[in-house]
Amino acid sequence: MNNMHTHKAILICVVALLLVVACSKKLAHKDSEPEGPAAAVQTKTYEAVGTVKAIDLKLPSIEINHEDIKGLMPAMQMQFHVRDKSLLEGIAAEDRITFTIENGVGGLRIIAIHKM
Repeated sequence: MNNMHTHKAILICVVALLLVVACSKKLAHKDSEPEGPAAAVQTKTYEAVGTVKAIDLKLPSIEINHEDIKGLMPAMQMQFHVRDKSLLEGIAAEDRITFTIENGVGGLRIIAIHKM
């Protein structure tokens, strides 16, 4: 009977050790992406290419027929808010552009535009 208790104790220790190792590996490989409230304020930027379809200086916004934005969205035509109206100076419909889009708390908005 004493030998049986020893085997059970060893088995319990081995299972506990495996759980600790598995949990620590999961934590070690976890992305550095924040979660919870920290994720809500995280901002990412993406580089993209497209053709200007329309400009609205009042909002300010720009409608772009863009290529795939890797890591964000597939190719499509859509309107984006622009951080500052001055980014739209010298830009016109049918211009081919590169742009930087920010995805943050306020949603998507363009923070840089350059003619190609």
